[in-house]
Amino acid sequence: MSNLTNHALASQSHATHNQADGAPQRGTFRAVLADPPWCSQQMGRHGAAQHYRLMPLPRLRAMGEAVREITAPRSFCFVWVTTATVPQGIELLEAWGFRYTSFYFWAKPRFSMGHTFRNAGELLLLGVRGQGTRVAFRAQPNWGFHPLQEHSHKPEEIHQIVERLVGNGPFVELFARRAAPSRQHWDIWGDECASTISLARWGYRVPSDRQWPQAALAPADDETDAMDAAGEEGTS
Repeated sequence: MSNLTNHALASQSHATHNQADGAPQRGTFRAVLADPPWCSQQMGRHGAAQHYRLMPLPRLRAMGEAVREITAPRSFCFVWVTTATVPQGIELLEAWGFRYTSFYFWAKPRFSMGHTFRNAGELLLLGVRGQGTRVAFRAQPNWGFHPLQEHSHKPEEIHQIVERLVGNGPFVELFARRAAPSRQHWDIWGDECASTISLARWGYRVPSDRQWPQAALAPADDETDAMDAAGEEGTS
């Protein structure tokens, strides 16, 4: 099944849990997968700032109000970090209402730069929410060797790994750039994708919000302040 078909199916089914302004109902998702646009060490000539808008840590942390609202009482959160953002990633999990428990290591086929070691991978941190929250599949290794694609394109297999660990969805990917390569129900949200949910009521606006007229009434994201903060954090 193509990504386009997957997105069409998701667009049809997300309406069952979205409210009039596109915001999901309380407790909708059993898992969140996020690739935050970290500011740390990303403002240089080869940094992520050359590819997409960054978001400072306080702004990311403030998303916790939305994430806690849209996730189930027993749920999982998977957050991508680089070696430079591991502490911020754990801090972000806690701000979003999750307790850090483990990680998955993406081993890459070639080295990149680093301040101490030459980096050869990225980490996917795992946090859990709720008493008695356990994975559905206990034989998943905590690392995998996956090819590189364009900048910041994470391995296609990650969605299937999340599905195995969590079991039944629904799932949501935050800061997504494309439809999920999966037959299961994945909602997506981000600046660069055709979002199937809206976080505008919490002050996080994306271009796709125009499909929900009521989302336009939500408070706007102060983009100028966010970008100024990103520049200050990235050059510190």
